[in-house]
Amino acid sequence: MPKNILFVVDNLVMGGITKVLSNLLQNLDEKKYNIDLLVLHYYEDMCIQIPKNVKLIKGNEYFSYVDVSIKKILKEKDLKQFFNKVSLVMLLKSGKIEKKIKKARDKILKKDYDTEIAFSDGFSHIFVANGNTPNKIAWMHTDISVQNDSKRYYNLVRESLEKMNMSVCVSDRVRDVYKSYYDLDDDKIQTIHNIINDIEIKNKGNEKIDVEYSKDTVNLISVGRLEFQKNYTRFIKVHKKLIDDGYKINSYLIGDGLEYDKLSNLVKEKKIDNTFKFLGRKDNPFPYVKNADLFVLSSILEGLPTVLYESIILGTPCVSTLVAGAKEVLKDEYGLVVENSDEGLYNGLKRILDDKSLLKKYKSNAAMYKLENSDIINKIEKIL
Repeated sequence: MPKNILFVVDNLVMGGITKVLSNLLQNLDEKKYNIDLLVLHYYEDMCIQIPKNVKLIKGNEYFSYVDVSIKKILKEKDLKQFFNKVSLVMLLKSGKIEKKIKKARDKILKKDYDTEIAFSDGFSHIFVANGNTPNKIAWMHTDISVQNDSKRYYNLVRESLEKMNMSVCVSDRVRDVYKSYYDLDDDKIQTIHNIINDIEIKNKGNEKIDVEYSKDTVNLISVGRLEFQKNYTRFIKVHKKLIDDGYKINSYLIGDGLEYDKLSNLVKEKKIDNTFKFLGRKDNPFPYVKNADLFVLSSILEGLPTVLYESIILGTPCVSTLVAGAKEVLKDEYGLVVENSDEGLYNGLKRILDDKSLLKKYKSNAAMYKLENSDIINKIEKIL
């Protein structure tokens, strides 16, 4: 008889965690599991592929304020949102959120589950911990040594993680920092890498693109949300420095987000808009990556950069800043991992641009890359 599984996420805004969840849901056997997905902050225009066998459950309005910033609420001058947000923060800080969660769970959830998975860092861990599901699992995607949005609620989060049967981290770095910071037992925390749909990526990578890359330059590309942690300001500054040094490069950036105006203005200010191009959001970024010469990850913070896997699968080598998971993915075989600084990224790109044989080696290795998801599936089924 299939087991009843509940996944809980704060939201499904397009990004790394959402993509990872979509891949996981598509790879779980529907003959073994009846899967429900609870989205605490539901948006009507969510862009995610949810399998037809997965039932979507919307959270209540009160918990939708978890991922809405006070700054945004004040800007919109919405008193109802403001008071709900303050109320939620007070309950979290006092540790009295348990009663509110249990009352909400009784209204939102209409059946019992065998396993419940808090799939996004932070509030979903607290939400799941205060339920009565026998097998509770926390999933961690963030290097909290760099950014920890829940540090104000340390005791509450630690108590929540102690109630879990298992904590799953997407990289060894994420596991090490979570284990140390929250003093978790070795036997209750492990690393399981993300599932990547390599066949789908390869198929989509064969589609046509509306950009003609120059054969006389090295074409760099990056894909991601235009937000602070991705640090595209760094990418733009390094691009400018390389241009000034006489390197023939074109850079392309796929994505949209809060920093678009800031970044586009910086490109204009540095007078590089003829060599640094914004391609906007693309439903299928893969052929753009496949046809580029080098993928660039300029992030300050990652948990396990799925985009690096995707780039390698498409045969495109990478240069990545030293973020959690980068070395586990690239292994000095498919690209360079550089110091997490402007200078580090500049030196790494310069090294590859100066040594074409290095780029050729990485590209040759990427062409031979084979991804194995079966071990990951086996590990996940074991904890379910």
